[in-house]
Amino acid sequence: MLHRAGDWKGVNEHIVLLSKRRAQLKQAVAALVKEAMGYVEKAPDMATKVALIETLGAVTSGKIFVEVEKARLTRQLAKIKEEQGKPEEAAEIMQEVAVETYGALSKREKVFFIEEQVRLCLDKNDHVRAQILSRKINPRSFDEIVKSEKKAALEAARKAGEDVRQMDLDAAAAMSAEEREKERAAKNANVEHAEGYYEATDPTIPQVEELRLNYHRLMIRYHAHNDDYLEMCRCYQNVMACDLVKEDEAARARAAKRAAWLGVLAPTSPMQQDLLHQISEHRECLADLPLHKQLTKQFTTKEIIHWDTLKEAFASEMAAETELFGGEKGETRREHLRARVIEHNLLVVGAYYKRVTLARLGELLCLDAAETEKRLSDLVVAKKVSARIDRLGGVVDFNPDSRGADWLLNQWVGKVDKLLDVLDKSNHLIHKEAMAHKVSLE
Repeated sequence: MLHRAGDWKGVNEHIVLLSKRRAQLKQAVAALVKEAMGYVEKAPDMATKVALIETLGAVTSGKIFVEVEKARLTRQLAKIKEEQGKPEEAAEIMQEVAVETYGALSKREKVFFIEEQVRLCLDKNDHVRAQILSRKINPRSFDEIVKSEKKAALEAARKAGEDVRQMDLDAAAAMSAEEREKERAAKNANVEHAEGYYEATDPTIPQVEELRLNYHRLMIRYHAHNDDYLEMCRCYQNVMACDLVKEDEAARARAAKRAAWLGVLAPTSPMQQDLLHQISEHRECLADLPLHKQLTKQFTTKEIIHWDTLKEAFASEMAAETELFGGEKGETRREHLRARVIEHNLLVVGAYYKRVTLARLGELLCLDAAETEKRLSDLVVAKKVSARIDRLGGVVDFNPDSRGADWLLNQWVGKVDKLLDVLDKSNHLIHKEAMAHKVSLE
């Protein structure tokens, strides 16, 4: 009656009044909240809409049987704040809800809620909290959601009396709108969420494949902040595995290019080399991208790479990758690429040379003596190469104690044992000669 009369202030007051009435049934409160949620989109202005959402949020707070409504109201309020240009307030509102503990919320809706929390944290540069929230999503849960939704569709079809023995999963999922509405109405009558009841997923929630793709894109944003190229490369590999990207040739090529660049930008390690081999040997990954295939091949082959030649050959490709080599971090990433080229060249030289002069090493790397020494020292400190520099002689020894400290200790012990054996044998012979010639050694 208050809603029909347009008395929005009275609506808010009576929502609170009826919910706080002594010995009020849970079913009555749940029905009250569901009814009032239908008025949110009918509010005459934004202020009235926000006031109604805040009232309903206060009523649903701490009540398990309306936790689904609490989550949806929180998401609505956060969206309004974000549209008003207040991302920090929106992030704080979303963080108040630990949606992973809501048993009545479907898995798909939970994942979407957590992704929104991560996105808002990244928007306000709160990367620590974004990392904590992202760990609540297991990448394997997307496949579990698909299986559970297909199973639910089959069960619903069986209940409707349909013959599902010859129906595939897609046909079973395509139930009539009337049947879905009946099922939803039956579920809405049940408010005992704690007894294993799951509320129907909000129809505005994206499908699983969209959520999967969005999750990996959010992880790319997070790892880009820390310049963790190896993890970014893995994320782009996962993006290429998404069905939505597989069907889009342009998106697949774009993801493959970035995966190749990020694999090259990552510091040299066995994992990085493995990723580069996976990317270069993938049938559909770089099949139509000969330049990027050549790039990955260069960094997986033990041959010297000339920086000037590489820079000139890939100048247009680097200019086109504005997301990687553009903006504030563009110049830094170009410098990182040059550092990876120098690192690769030093490892190649270390594999083929035992001793080389600093002048010759600088000539191979196209660097001056000071930078050559610095780059080599950085690799030695990082334990990626074993080398010693004779600065007076201007010689680099690439094989000093390359077999490690354990090997050196074993060698030392062996030599000491050999020395003791020689001493023992000499002592025995001396005593033998003394006894033969009857000479006293005292």
